[in-house]
Amino acid sequence: MSSNTTPSSDSFPILAEMGIKRFHEISHYSLRQDGAKKDVLRVNYKRAKGSWLPYSRKYQFGRALKTVVADGGTARLESSYEISPFLLKAVVELEKLVEQNKLHNSGTSESTELKADLLREVGELRVMVKDENISADVLNAKFESLSKHIESVA
Repeated sequence: MSSNTTPSSDSFPILAEMGIKRFHEISHYSLRQDGAKKDVLRVNYKRAKGSWLPYSRKYQFGRALKTVVADGGTARLESSYEISPFLLKAVVELEKLVEQNKLHNSGTSESTELKADLLREVGELRVMVKDENISADVLNAKFESLSKHIESVA
């Protein structure tokens, strides 16, 4: 999937089955065990300012009881609780999604910062050109600085 497309329910069927729709807003998640029989998954979102939507949602998953023979020579059995396979699949999808969102968001902020830097330098250059007291050497140095900045991006 390219970084230009937004994640869809086709890409994350387990999360879609859980009722998650705004995949692009997921920022991170946490998973904890609540007692021996239950796991709690908290999904955190990065919402727009003023949004009425919640910043996080909790999902609870039961653990499956598994009985195993404790000792090969005796008839003693031990019970343990295993994490839900559905939860494991959801965590795999969340891990992939969070990584995609981090890459997409970091690229956006870097390009925004770069654009702001370049516009600031062009603004400084405009002011310098209008000023009659600025020498040609200073203008050439500014042009050179701007050229190097642009070349470093490409």
